[in-house]
Amino acid sequence: MQPLSYYYYNVLEGLERPSDVPSNELQEGYDILYRHGGRIEIDLLRRAEDGNAQGAPFHWYEDLDDEQRAKLHKALEENNPAKILKVMQRNGYAGVLYHHAWANFQTAAGAE
Repeated sequence: MQPLSYYYYNVLEGLERPSDVPSNELQEGYDILYRHGGRIEIDLLRRAEDGNAQGAPFHWYEDLDDEQRAKLHKALEENNPAKILKVMQRNGYAGVLYHHAWANFQTAAGAE
């Protein structure tokens, strides 16, 4: 994956910290997102698209309209985590991203 652009760091720094994430997971999730630099967004979206293809979509992915899903799919094809992050934030799903970071990348972060 390409190194993160200046734009991506700005998006992440400006990300609203969602109110639906427990405070103990919030900073840790933010740190993990920052440390892994885009891999979390790519992983989450691939899992969402795989689930959708298998008939078991993630609730947040299923709730998006076709235009928003198309934007996410295009961002995944372009390997652009900043665009994935931006679409998720605009649609109110930043909390999903924080939870995914905390739940699936926490161990990897501790090992570094």
